[in-house]
Amino acid sequence: MRFLVWLLAALPLFSFGNINSNEPDFGIIKGQVTTSDNKPATFVTVSLKGTKRSVVTEDDGSFIIQKVKPGTYQLEVTLVGYDPLVQEVTVGNNQTTALNLQLNVSSVQLTEVIVVHAKNRFATKRTETVARMPLRNLENPQVYNVVAQSLITEQIATERTDIFRNVPGAVPNFAAGGSQGLTMRGFQNTQGTRNGLATSAIAPMNPAILDRIEFIKGPVGTVFGGGRGITFGGTYNYVTKKPYDHFGGEISYTTGSYAFNRIQADVNTPLTIKGKQNAYFRIVGAYQSEGTFQDQGFAKNYTIAPSFRYEVNDKLTFNIEAEITRGNYTTTSFALDTLEKFSARSMKDIPIGYKQSLINNSLDINNGINNVQAQIEYKISNKWKSQTNFLYSEGFYKDFLWTTLTLLSDSTVARSTRNQTPETFGNIQAQQNFIGDFLIGKFRNRVVVGFDYNYNYNDLYRVTVPVDTVNFRKATIANYSADKVNVLSQQRGFGASKTKSSTYSVYLSDLFNITPELMAMVSLRMDRFNTEGTFNPATGKYTGAYNQTSWSPKFGLVYQPVKDRVSIFGNYMTGFLNQAPAAQPDGSTLILKPQYGNQLEGGVKLELFRNKLTGSISVYDISVTNSTRNETIGGKIFTVQDGTQQSRGVEVELIAAPVSGLNIIAGYAFNENKYKKASAALTGKYVTASPKNTANLWVSYTLLKGNLKGFGIGAGANYVDDSWYESRNLFVLPSYTLVNATVFYDQPAYRISVKANNLLNEEYWNSNGIAQKPSNFLVSLGLKF
Repeated sequence: MRFLVWLLAALPLFSFGNINSNEPDFGIIKGQVTTSDNKPATFVTVSLKGTKRSVVTEDDGSFIIQKVKPGTYQLEVTLVGYDPLVQEVTVGNNQTTALNLQLNVSSVQLTEVIVVHAKNRFATKRTETVARMPLRNLENPQVYNVVAQSLITEQIATERTDIFRNVPGAVPNFAAGGSQGLTMRGFQNTQGTRNGLATSAIAPMNPAILDRIEFIKGPVGTVFGGGRGITFGGTYNYVTKKPYDHFGGEISYTTGSYAFNRIQADVNTPLTIKGKQNAYFRIVGAYQSEGTFQDQGFAKNYTIAPSFRYEVNDKLTFNIEAEITRGNYTTTSFALDTLEKFSARSMKDIPIGYKQSLINNSLDINNGINNVQAQIEYKISNKWKSQTNFLYSEGFYKDFLWTTLTLLSDSTVARSTRNQTPETFGNIQAQQNFIGDFLIGKFRNRVVVGFDYNYNYNDLYRVTVPVDTVNFRKATIANYSADKVNVLSQQRGFGASKTKSSTYSVYLSDLFNITPELMAMVSLRMDRFNTEGTFNPATGKYTGAYNQTSWSPKFGLVYQPVKDRVSIFGNYMTGFLNQAPAAQPDGSTLILKPQYGNQLEGGVKLELFRNKLTGSISVYDISVTNSTRNETIGGKIFTVQDGTQQSRGVEVELIAAPVSGLNIIAGYAFNENKYKKASAALTGKYVTASPKNTANLWVSYTLLKGNLKGFGIGAGANYVDDSWYESRNLFVLPSYTLVNATVFYDQPAYRISVKANNLLNEEYWNSNGIAQKPSNFLVSLGLKF
């Protein structure tokens, strides 16, 4: 840490010391290239005639040429098969020259050219969310992965867990409340963020509304804080579908194994306001239902998500969207009593039948979420813009019956059910960012200054009731229903409570170009957390009030030995979690500090051969401090705050399009997450549900010419290593390998797809001990317009 801070402070001095006082000042050329129908022209070449300077446009058509000597040049935009566009441009001392260029080619023609020349369809790294400002992947001293709509569609991903499997090191998991999540870098996260903002604790989101998911690796406290959806392993950001500038859409129907049925509609249309086509409306809706491979169980949900974009003028834009999602499903979790009471030491050894549920379909969960999100963007000048973000997110349980099966012996389990009826979870976030791109002397700065307010509230009403003990080896097992659980719940008595908290934050991040090839990032965030604690309706009082202040620095270095092609990076990143005071057995109270995760990471990123080969290799070490643990002093159990934990590993991602029509995405990750200093039972133990080795692969090939143009096949595999199911590291969650394949025929007016999942018919379990689907099939038909 000290070395990295010293290096960041010293680099500008080294750079200044190498500048010749007689060397002329430099300028920057930046701009955007569009097609004749006003769409971004991606992957076209922009060059300065008479020099060796050239760049390739980004996904949004933008480009930038740095360190240009003052003077007048001929700027040339070229695209294979079309006449070049040439425009004269004058560059001044320490100035940024902004241009808007338009090619005499439509987006349809451009897409055809890109496809023929082996476009890397799965390499979509363009995002403002990761750094809260527009940075190219090679400029960002941080690792992130993106799974875009093209891959989601090709794989017929009907659940978010299907999407997560395309990310190096990601292991899908599931929260009983309906939030599908994953483990990244050894830390579980079941929530994520929505367009960069925190949602309710319940997030039963349907993939139908998603444009892509961004997986942001490592502690991200500097940009995202320490709130919901954030862990020391990182976060994942759901980016929802947005309106676009022409009429279009698709209606699709998917059916498959275990009575799976899904209908989805996506319609977009431009609107005219005050005589101009400057507004756009899009609505996405989906309904999905399926049975189960087990003797009991089902899942169904629906979602409606309208969105609206209004471009008031060339400076001011409003984006507003909403989401209404409802879910109804059954679920269980599996627990272990004292291990000495039974012989099994792995999920595979448990004699309960793989298709045996031990529950009743009336023991279900009805949940939902209502989201309203808005963004206002205002272009203050060519160097600054204002971005205002807001999200109201409220999730709820209409009823919630979650059964836990606890293994008591080689033939018996105890069944208990948690009853949460009804409950509400809410989160409101308002955020203001000022985003700049300007020169200080000769040096370019990309800056974000942000202010954030987050209000979180929960209204809980719950009880857990032990129901019975059953012998699962018997042919007939006693049944029990929701009615019985409700009677037992009333007899035992519900516990009600309310909590609310507020967080006020300010942050600053600056990516500083020391040279066009060498960049340094310095960032800092301050969070002030306040809560009145928990309100107990029985006493009419709040208890456990506390305030906490957290500081989250971030430092990064990027060096590009081959400009815009190869990037060597390193970072020091931090994250935090607020911790409430702990009551001690002697009547005192221990005021806790925030728990911190501190990451050191280094690696290489690649974007080669006109983006046909992209990827990254990184090595990281995350040290967790200020963890709490129990210590027996004088026969009493006290809480102490000197616990530590370490997660370290390697991640590799490769995305390639080596020849026309062939696309490959592959990844490998190694992770080791251990408690270094903890309670006696945990010290030296591995974190549960955190496998050491994972790997992912997906390969697809599409015919681009001939009578079968649009016909394609895809296949892939996922490997997840053994991990521990319980904290003593004595009971194994077994490794598994999934093999999937698809065949599709994609035409301008329709798409037909067939998908086979888990072709090896592998038996495997998630981190809750829930058995997962054996081999299954999906067939999908989509009509486009």
